Amino acid sequence: MKNQKSKKRKQSGGEPDFLGMALSASRKRKPNEDGVPTLFKEDVGDAGLKTKRDSTREGSNFDIRLTKEEKRRRKERQMRFTSCDADTNDDTLDALSAPLKSSRKGSKHAKTKKSSTSLSIVGTCQNLEKPYLRLTTFPNPAQVRPLEVLIRALKHIKCRYIQSEDFEWSNEQLKSVRQDITVQGIKNNFVLDVYETHARILLENGDLNEYNQCQTMIRTLTTGFNGGTMDEDSANNNKFAPQHDRDDATILLKQCDISADEFGGYRLLYALVQNSKTDLTRELVHARSMIRRQGDNDSSNKSCSCRHAVLVVKAVTDHDYHSFFRLYKSAPYLSAYLMDFLVKRVRACAFERIIAAYRPTISIEHFRETLLFKDLEETREFLQHSGAVFVEEPREASFW
Repeated sequence: MKNQKSKKRKQSGGEPDFLGMALSASRKRKPNEDGVPTLFKEDVGDAGLKTKRDSTREGSNFDIRLTKEEKRRRKERQMRFTSCDADTNDDTLDALSAPLKSSRKGSKHAKTKKSSTSLSIVGTCQNLEKPYLRLTTFPNPAQVRPLEVLIRALKHIKCRYIQSEDFEWSNEQLKSVRQDITVQGIKNNFVLDVYETHARILLENGDLNEYNQCQTMIRTLTTGFNGGTMDEDSANNNKFAPQHDRDDATILLKQCDISADEFGGYRLLYALVQNSKTDLTRELVHARSMIRRQGDNDSSNKSCSCRHAVLVVKAVTDHDYHSFFRLYKSAPYLSAYLMDFLVKRVRACAFERIIAAYRPTISIEHFRETLLFKDLEETREFLQHSGAVFVEEPREASFW
């Protein structure tokens, strides 16, 4: 037999028999009686194969066999839903489904009964401090603080933050106040005060994500435009707000001129930090319109924040690092906290221009003064990270 096989291979020139290999492979993959290919069974073994298959239809391995016990269970489940529908009142169903209908179809298509649209929650809790917990069910009035308690709670938070500067505690308490405001549908100047206070505290501590949610809500309350951004917690709280408050989007609040100018400048700087061209263009138009409304008098402080933010945008766009750091020193309100996120970008761009303009050498002290570093050690770290080469200058010979 071996001689015959070797003769056949010699006759074919030593080439492998691909047809024979394909036929042998097809024979190996032929299923056995249990429906499992031999090739797979050899690799996996009987322990790794599901041998017991309970199915009522051919070709399906995941159907449940319809026995008498299974029919009885299905009938019990069906009767349970039928009894629930019979015991539930129509007004209760409308009240429960109102937020879902409004979120899916919009406020214009949410057709609910008068009892559901007039449904509102008035809290009875008298605690000044309350931990923040995300709502998973409809709020309990006993755990929600009314407006007069919320006013006292905000004063308490401000006083404690000024004394101790405890950011974690203040952030949690302000989020809890915002939650109680939302679920009760409160919409007045106090709401603006809460969001403005929270935004300032977040800005001082560099939490830009939470700050953006506050400034977005301020813009929504004052202009009706939210830019399509809302955090998960705010959307979750808004789901449990009264229906009439969510439907009435025409009521807009008015900021005082100073606060409007302050947060107009913040929004422009935030768009510059995020490098969002669309938001930057929109906020530039808004800032310039505010400057025109307040007048072109430079001595007026009513539009100093917007004026400053427009100049910062111009300095960053033109790569004018001298003007940028001059504006950084004279930043009004809390604008310097937002400009902190631009310093690294401006310094990297300034380094390239300084090296190209002052080569072959330039002193470290010049970098420290121009790019506003704290000391020479911080300046050296920046230059080393940027790839600068340090050269020791020869001392000049003394005249005497």
